[in-house]
Amino acid sequence: MTLPAAAAQGHDTLALANDYRARFVPLSPASKPLIVTAMTRLSLESSRRRFFTPRVQLSERELDLLTAVDGVRHYAFGVCGRGVDGAAEGIATAHFVRTAEDSRVAEIALTVIDEFQGQGIGKAMLARLASAALVRGVHRLRALIVPDNAPVLGLLRRYAPGARFTYDGELYTADIPVASLTLALPAAA
Repeated sequence: MTLPAAAAQGHDTLALANDYRARFVPLSPASKPLIVTAMTRLSLESSRRRFFTPRVQLSERELDLLTAVDGVRHYAFGVCGRGVDGAAEGIATAHFVRTAEDSRVAEIALTVIDEFQGQGIGKAMLARLASAALVRGVHRLRALIVPDNAPVLGLLRRYAPGARFTYDGELYTADIPVASLTLALPAAA
């Protein structure tokens, strides 16, 4: 398994406060079973905040799209660890996809299963996305956020100082300059 560029530099592990050890791993079609299982561990509220409607599973087409990663137009990774039984478990995913209108802009999405939220995984994933975007010529990341997603709004307000937020009556759109994000999050990249 090939690790992303930042992982190749020795940043492929993540130690959480509860001594849980996780690894950043690239998403591929082989990741589908871990994603399917992780979706069952995502609360309906977290699912709604991520997918804008409560979801308990992804369709086969959605799984194909999520795991069809070329590393340039679509960059994605997961965060995996070991469950109490020792089996591999997926606990988070992050990705960006360049927009059709402008290849220097990419839409991002982060998902962390509930029991691992609030432990710094989102910050680490955001840093990794920013680092990957920077080396791939992406200048701006864009996030679509439901108004009550306080954790993501807080994450971006804290670590994306140059982000510009707009609200269309349903969703916030955060446009984030990659350069300022990488400066704000250098240690996690």
